[in-house]
Amino acid sequence: MHLHYDRHPVASIDNMLSYYGAKEFKSPTRSTVPLLSWLKHEPSSVCSLLNELGMPADYTLHLEYTVNPPKGKGQASHTDLMVLAGAGSLAIEAKWTEPRYETVSDWLNKGASPDNRLNVLTGWLHLLQTHSGNSFAPADFSGAVYQMVHRAAAACASGKSPRLAYLMFDPSPDPNTAEKQTILDDLNHLWNLLGSPRSFPFHLVNIDLASTAVFDQISVLLKNSDKTSQAVQRALLEERLFNFMGYVVTNIDGRVR
Repeated sequence: MHLHYDRHPVASIDNMLSYYGAKEFKSPTRSTVPLLSWLKHEPSSVCSLLNELGMPADYTLHLEYTVNPPKGKGQASHTDLMVLAGAGSLAIEAKWTEPRYETVSDWLNKGASPDNRLNVLTGWLHLLQTHSGNSFAPADFSGAVYQMVHRAAAACASGKSPRLAYLMFDPSPDPNTAEKQTILDDLNHLWNLLGSPRSFPFHLVNIDLASTAVFDQISVLLKNSDKTSQAVQRALLEERLFNFMGYVVTNIDGRVR
């Protein structure tokens, strides 16, 4: 397993922890925690999933992979896990307790410079146009989830054969978590807006997990605490926090389920 933090080679998942900011682990229920645990303890499952999603065997894994907006001034898109292999790219966004993210319309209406935000969005859409053959108007994407737009654009920026997958860990301990159907609907919506491109497949992956006694102990720790961050990182280094029972892939095909 060839690992990188963004573009920097890293020897192992254990070594990867030092690259993350401490705030990443101030909550034990951030999706980063099961993602790192899955990569560390289930390499055969990781390989099986990536093969099923069409990635060649000579891939490299890039955690927190950044792609800057090609237009305007704004934050880079930080993909949880970008898989690269030759001309292929697979952008994977991990979800566990996160709510539904804001739409393009909501995002455009924030901030002190609406014109700049429109430029940023136009830049992301320009990347997406290269894999659709269509010209996109920003207004058409008002109801799309903004995070999905720039994650898909990041995949396009990183390979000639892009893919996008949302990786949901189930069950979630938070009742405010976006439901599977919501994420599925949002992925279908964006894929339809792109013209349903068969050359740019979208996937939703559900991974069943069960917490161990070790995770149950740290799950009750106070959030936004340095002590919590230290305890979560120590647990990731020393123990297995979850048992993973397999995954189910739903391929996005534009249909309403």
